[in-house]
Amino acid sequence: MAVQVDTANAVTTLTLDTPENRNALSTRLVDELTAGLQNAAEDQDVRAVVLTHTGNTFCAGADLSDAGGSVDTRTSQMLGLLRLILETPKPVVGKIDGHVRAGGMGLVGACDIV
Repeated sequence: MAVQVDTANAVTTLTLDTPENRNALSTRLVDELTAGLQNAAEDQDVRAVVLTHTGNTFCAGADLSDAGGSVDTRTSQMLGLLRLILETPKPVVGKIDGHVRAGGMGLVGACDIV
């Protein structure tokens, strides 16, 4: 799994968990993060979402070694994720203690508070 999901005490924590590639935004990671956010948004028992990471880099941006999909498809996928973070009806809190680069800044910027 590229994203670990844990729900406790009305909070869903989504942890980017591919430290070997500095939590780069692969197709798999974006898909799993999107699913985790959608599930948390639909769960009436969840009151907030925390977005965090393993390793010393929150997110290094796009995974350039990921050949999945065309540039247009990957761009659309990322825009959909950012829009979902912005439109999630529950607060999305970024808990970040590490480096952030490129597309990772988009994730940070979309959170309600970091």
